[in-house]
Amino acid sequence: MVTAARKRAVLLLTVMALAIGLGGCGRESGPAVEVAAPGVEAPSRVFGVATDPWHVDEWTAAVGVQPTMVMEFEAWSRNRTIDNHFAELRRQGVKTFMLTWEPWQTVSAVKGKAAQYAEQPEFSNAAIAAGKKDDYIRSWAKSIAASGLIVYVRFAHEMNGDWYPWSRDPAGYVAAWRHLVDIFRADGATNARFVFSVNPSVFEPAGPWVENLRKYWPGDDYVDLLGSTMISFGARKDYPVQEFVSRFELARSIFHKKLIITEFNTAAEGRVKWLADLRTWLDITGKDWVEGIVLSQAESRGAAQLGSQVGDLSWNVMDDPETQPVIRGILQDFERSGTSS
Repeated sequence: MVTAARKRAVLLLTVMALAIGLGGCGRESGPAVEVAAPGVEAPSRVFGVATDPWHVDEWTAAVGVQPTMVMEFEAWSRNRTIDNHFAELRRQGVKTFMLTWEPWQTVSAVKGKAAQYAEQPEFSNAAIAAGKKDDYIRSWAKSIAASGLIVYVRFAHEMNGDWYPWSRDPAGYVAAWRHLVDIFRADGATNARFVFSVNPSVFEPAGPWVENLRKYWPGDDYVDLLGSTMISFGARKDYPVQEFVSRFELARSIFHKKLIITEFNTAAEGRVKWLADLRTWLDITGKDWVEGIVLSQAESRGAAQLGSQVGDLSWNVMDDPETQPVIRGILQDFERSGTSS
């Protein structure tokens, strides 16, 4: 027999539970920095490779260590999600993924920079901000929410350059970014981490670079991590590691976010030293604020367009025993520092 006192106690607990639930629904959504998908314990520092999930085994066998993240480019014109890619990553035990999400119909690099920069109204910042791509964005938010992975969303990267159409309108870019993030939050994709991924443009003076970059900044509440490309093309665009580091430190001092290097590579000549310098920086001064790094050895648009003005980027770590120990070392450093942090 249930006593009156016990009934009152049950009623009180029920009311408290409802109050907690309603309070949670009423909170403003903040950045996803500290939030993971249920059941996912991702590494605190990630080493990624630009490939598809079905080639991770091959890369691991060749280099001798498994990456902890895969990065893929995805043009919006494909109008799809990639749930099968997520399933393959789960099968292999890879817990993180980077989506380089390009709102355009892909333009071949051989057509040149001007062709790449041309307006594409269907995928413009204005179209995104106005809600014309909401169904597509929502399909990805739901897919990522159900992926069982931590997903770094690198939306409309290198916006501070003049070679992608989304760079054309900084105010529109900010509106599109915020609209997209709001959809992800509304659809419960708390395992998505939004990466504001810039071009370091080390050939440009720091002052104009910063002034331009600020125009695209979506705001602290809409960005989880800074990102940056880091490619030393060789020849007249041969940049030592420290030149990039100076630019990264400047961006960090302005935006106060941790960094993930979203694409790194270097020309064949001097590659071992360049990679060794990178490893030293990552393991010493970059240890506390560089969350990840992605090796991308796919054909570079910049290299394709600059031709003989730059060096040879055709080498690949998978068949280059000279660089494999350095790459293994970077990944092992990340695993060690992640465990000790």
